[in-house]
Amino acid sequence: MTKLLTTLLLTYLTTTAATASERFSDLTYDYFYGKQSTVSINVKRVIAADENTSPKVLEILTLDNDVAVWLTAQENLNKNL
Repeated sequence: MTKLLTTLLLTYLTTTAATASERFSDLTYDYFYGKQSTVSINVKRVIAADENTSPKVLEILTLDNDVAVWLTAQENLNKNL
């Protein structure tokens, strides 16, 4: 069930067009790292790699424990500056 949800979310995230210039701008630290968070590493990697991800969200992802997530977020953040 978790694999199915992750696949559906990844598909949604990669195919949905941004309604604003910054994608995922409404995501918060608690969404990623709160006690109730169920966000997978794969979802974080997709969000970190998206060129339209909000700089605010990229800064949050630079704090991640997964090296691929924070490196990708940092690289993407540097491109946007």
